[in-house]
Amino acid sequence: MMFAVPALLMELVLAMPVSDTMPVFDVHGSCRAATQQMTLDAGRQKLCLEDEGSARAEVEKKWSSYPAGDRTRCAAEAQLDGLPSYVDLLECLTLAREAKAEDGQ
Repeated sequence: MMFAVPALLMELVLAMPVSDTMPVFDVHGSCRAATQQMTLDAGRQKLCLEDEGSARAEVEKKWSSYPAGDRTRCAAEAQLDGLPSYVDLLECLTLAREAKAEDGQ
C-alpha cells in the first residue's frame, strides 16, 4: 500500500500537459486552513497571503527557466491536497534544481 500514493502521483503527473504558463492558484483556502490550525490570530492569515504573493512573484520570474518536467510535477504536487500553495511550488522547484546541481546535471 505504501506505493499507492507515489504511483497515483506519477499517473497524475504523466497525464498532465506541460504548460508554459504558470499555474494560477487561489491560496486563500490554504492560508485560512493554515491559520486555523496554528492560531486564531487574524494577522497570521495576512502574513500567509504575503508569503504566498512573494513566492508567486519568485516563481513567475523564473518559471520558464525550470525544466518542463519539474514544472509539471511540482505544479501537481503543490495542489495535491486540494489546498494549492505557491510556497510549496517554489520549494519543490528549488529542491528539484538543487538536486540536479548536486548530481552535476
